[in-house]
Amino acid sequence: MDKGKSQVAYGEIVAKCWEDAAYKKEFIQDPEAKLTEAGIAVEEGVSYKVIEAPKLVQYIVLPYENSKSAVQEFVKLLLSQSEKTETLILPDFEVRMIQDTADTRHLILPASPKTLAAAELAAVTGGAGQNPGLVGGRDNNYAVTQDVSSTVVQGTVQGGIVVGGAVVII
Repeated sequence: MDKGKSQVAYGEIVAKCWEDAAYKKEFIQDPEAKLTEAGIAVEEGVSYKVIEAPKLVQYIVLPYENSKSAVQEFVKLLLSQSEKTETLILPDFEVRMIQDTADTRHLILPASPKTLAAAELAAVTGGAGQNPGLVGGRDNNYAVTQDVSSTVVQGTVQGGIVVGGAVVII
């Protein structure tokens, strides 16, 4: 399965998790089975760990290998955004960075978009004069937005898969 199709398949897994608590529990307990069932290739000898992202938290997942180039690419994105605005992370938003290991890949399960937190509502409506930022903002070229809050910076699906709530650098 190519990268685009894998991302769509992972998006379907996430959507099922949002709608079905039993499916979500199964996915968290055995992500490899659900990935395989969806047609997404899993790496031999590697375990997959699901991280549930709370509302207003953006994850950055660094790859185990080639992390230097991934970090450089992410810094370029930050610098590009900083030329447009001083606000890179909106108030009440949080960024967490984790790194895959030789034998573990992290999968981010974003919080369901069904309800908006107060800070998200303000960001969506442009409330309180806030400027769009890299995290939680709107109208960015490589947007981390309210309705599709993910950015693939580079790479392939094997290092991780991206759907809302995460910037996965692979």
